[in-house]
Amino acid sequence: MRRKPPTPENAELEPVKEESRMDRKKKYKRREARGWIISILAAVAIALLLRFFVFEFIRVEGPSMEPTLTTNEYVFMEKVTYYFAEPQIGDIVICHFPNRSETFVKRVVGTEGDTVAITDGVLYINGSESSDYYKEKMNADMQEITVPQNAVFVMGDNRNHSMDSTSASIGALPYEMILGKAVFVLWPLDQMHGLQ
Repeated sequence: MRRKPPTPENAELEPVKEESRMDRKKKYKRREARGWIISILAAVAIALLLRFFVFEFIRVEGPSMEPTLTTNEYVFMEKVTYYFAEPQIGDIVICHFPNRSETFVKRVVGTEGDTVAITDGVLYINGSESSDYYKEKMNADMQEITVPQNAVFVMGDNRNHSMDSTSASIGALPYEMILGKAVFVLWPLDQMHGLQ
């Protein structure tokens, strides 16, 4: 049924409702609150995506990478490089160890197919003496091993005080245990520098 347009007779019966200033204010506040919530949720989602897939800040603990890195320094770790390329000898990587939940900072000294041995306290890579990053003799020897496919052999720069691939319980690490590449020291600010 069609509604009759207001006439002078029924105009008083159907007054036109006008939105009050108070109602308009409430609606505006609700819209503003929704906008803030959406913005905050979007920012959190972006931050989590960046943390899981792009970069992370890692705190160094312990002496195993001295003098290159020391306790309480923070390094910037980027994760993108290893989506497209394999770790290279000399890279400082953030990694997991088998049956351990912590993260560790180590240097790649051997890649797949390389032979690694420690004889009379000297590191040999593919039969050649390697004194890169470390000048002292090591306290223990290790029989020659060949780094398996899709794996790397990692050591700390402070090799006599490092838990790393030289341990039989750790060994060469498969790529999936490499979380990313340490690019530079971020903190403390006066110690900020790039890593190689």
